[in-house]
Amino acid sequence: MPYLVHARAAMVHACEWDADALVALRHNLLQNGVAARCIVHAGDNKESLPAFAMCAHRVNLGLIPSSEAGWPVAVAALRPEGGWLHVHANVSSDPALEAAWTARLEATFARLAAEAGRSFHFAVAHVERVKWYAPKIRHVVADVLAAP
Repeated sequence: MPYLVHARAAMVHACEWDADALVALRHNLLQNGVAARCIVHAGDNKESLPAFAMCAHRVNLGLIPSSEAGWPVAVAALRPEGGWLHVHANVSSDPALEAAWTARLEATFARLAAEAGRSFHFAVAHVERVKWYAPKIRHVVADVLAAP
């Protein structure tokens, strides 16, 4: 919703598999007057991918505790000129383990891109520590830049 309402995105592809969340999403799109700028894909995003392959400036991977299952789809969704991946996860609050996680993000995204025949360089530009999820576990969002 923030991409549509506040950032005034021209078009958003929203993937959701939970029936109750789909009802809420559609309601909120109508209430905010932005339904015409959002294509809702119900179900697994792997099945919807052909509808939005290579069209995204930004991909929000908001599933926690880990969005890793969606990473291949996110790479496939990026436009040829690249874009941003906003990767949500629950990670250790230990600085060394967080650094290892961000390094793994870059390496894994590079591998997935190569496997898909895409030529991108990935760099974690920022990690936002959103909140505590549990003792010594943080919900974080890594902003990952994908550039050709």
